[in-house]
Amino acid sequence: MKKIILLILGLIVFGCTKQEFSKPPFGEGSRYPHLVKTMNGGLLVSWFEPLDSTTFGLYWSEYSENNWTEKNMIYASEDFFVNWADFPSIFELNDTTLVAHWPEMSSTGTYEYDVKVVYSGDRGSTWCDPIVPHRDGKHAEHGFVSFYKNADRNLGMVWLDGRQMVGGHGHHSAGNMNLYTTSFDGEFEQDDDIPIDAMVCECCPTSAVQVGKATIVAYRDRLESEIRNINIIRKVDDEWEEPYPVFEDGWEIPGCPVNGPKLVEKDGKVAIAWFTAPEGDPRINVAFSTDFGKSFSNPIRIDDGKPQGRVDLTWINENTIIASLLEVNEDESDIVYRKINLDGTQSELKLVETLGGGRGIGYPQIEAVDSQMLVLWTNSEGKTQIQSKWISL
Repeated sequence: MKKIILLILGLIVFGCTKQEFSKPPFGEGSRYPHLVKTMNGGLLVSWFEPLDSTTFGLYWSEYSENNWTEKNMIYASEDFFVNWADFPSIFELNDTTLVAHWPEMSSTGTYEYDVKVVYSGDRGSTWCDPIVPHRDGKHAEHGFVSFYKNADRNLGMVWLDGRQMVGGHGHHSAGNMNLYTTSFDGEFEQDDDIPIDAMVCECCPTSAVQVGKATIVAYRDRLESEIRNINIIRKVDDEWEEPYPVFEDGWEIPGCPVNGPKLVEKDGKVAIAWFTAPEGDPRINVAFSTDFGKSFSNPIRIDDGKPQGRVDLTWINENTIIASLLEVNEDESDIVYRKINLDGTQSELKLVETLGGGRGIGYPQIEAVDSQMLVLWTNSEGKTQIQSKWISL
């Protein structure tokens, strides 16, 4: 009888034991993470963290086999443009090469800042001197970078470029925000920087993926009528095609909503999520492409009626994605998520965390690893620090 009782107790204890997942090495004052999956199924994260009252460091860490590396500094500066919407990123080009970017002030104007890019050929042990990919030399807004691995398996990137907006961000009469691109060869020699759309929304994040031989970039467009749809532009056979809207939302808004799209790809399939608000009706839509971004399905609405946007996506299998977003909860914001299948069916919306409202939350980040999902966000109430949560899927 005693053996049976001990066996039952052992089963109860074992069955209730919850696996603990390690937390990233974020310190006090850390903010605005960028999370990506590696080719071997691990994770990379970059973020800002203060060194003292005037200087920030840009850090990174890697997750593999339930362990995070110690935080490593990429660069430090008193001149970083530290912003909730236009934040640094890290990108894995291959087994040994990592790439990172950040925005850095070029002059005294609020939005006069450059993009700085660095690469490491020894997986983050050392980094090259910063590269400025835009060659206009103007004190103007340059930011909202997305990296991609092009058809030659080398680095490509896009960004919003304000070189035509003399006078700075918001002075539309002087010129328009452009979407620019450039690429690097295997020795990191840079090609020309060229415009691929001459009039885009001024401060919505971009997104980019490579699917087969097609580069797919998503961004918020801007028409003279102030319609701001989400556009897709593809590069195929080394040529940029004409952009087209994922869907004709028809959202007319006279200023930038600071709410960009998100693209993710898996095995030739592409998913996109975006925020829109035609006729004052805010919503989050998801659509899928199975033809390398030539076209997308009709939009699937995934919010619960009060979305703020700031979407992220991750594939969890060949037919299912998870989308995260912010929903308004009275004076607060809920980070929520749900599963969406290729056939349009979706799970219930689930809560990750309720936070104080405001821009300080930044853009919550998600990535799936095996049967778990990591969620990161910036807690801006009290002491600022990035928070993390592992969720079983």
